[in-house]
Amino acid sequence: MESTSKTSFQSFINKHLELPLWLKQVLYLHLKNEFENLSILDSLHLFNKENCLQLYIPKITYIGKKELETKSKGLSINVYKFLEGVSQNLNIIEITINNNWTLSECSDYFMTAINAELLIPPESVFITGTALYLSGAIRIGEYFVKLGKVNIEQLGETLKAQKYIEETLQDKLKLGTILVDLGLATKIEIDGIVLLREESKKKYNPNSFILDDSSEESGPLKRITVLEAENAKLKEQLRKILGVGH
Repeated sequence: MESTSKTSFQSFINKHLELPLWLKQVLYLHLKNEFENLSILDSLHLFNKENCLQLYIPKITYIGKKELETKSKGLSINVYKFLEGVSQNLNIIEITINNNWTLSECSDYFMTAINAELLIPPESVFITGTALYLSGAIRIGEYFVKLGKVNIEQLGETLKAQKYIEETLQDKLKLGTILVDLGLATKIEIDGIVLLREESKKKYNPNSFILDDSSEESGPLKRITVLEAENAKLKEQLRKILGVGH
């Protein structure tokens, strides 16, 4: 049986995919403007379906199936909830929403299950690295090592440079800044993953998408809903005038 949360979230996505192009353009412009204001618009090219953690569908192992039945390892109840979602063929974002978790929390349960050999490890190092970073298991330097962009020696030199700056210049620089200064990562890459880490600690609130006509706020989604309603009324009036559709 398909979960209510999965159906609800997919319905939310489908509703926007089915909008007329002239409405999608408005949504696109609002989202584009937001990403530009956050200065991470250029980082979007780094993401696709193959390396997007949120869209990844974990695969349970034979050991995982048995553990879900017996719970012999005595793991956290949330790890078993995660495995239950995996058994329903849900992706990471659906499992997260299903259980009212943050993406950071779900990443933690995801990696716990992998380390316990309850899941087949993802082929994408990007997905594994992102999950480790969002869960707090590794820091940003180790994240880029996981991605193969930085080797252990380069990370060691970066950490030495950070320590030298702190001790000699009495200045604290974030490791990400030093990685950029040394040409080991771009500012776009650093800004994008750091912001995702911050945002991953927030929960998805489905109630925030319930539009209230009594509200004084008039965001883009509300305006689109109003336009859809007006469009439907116009169509109904035309049917009556032309005497069709009855």
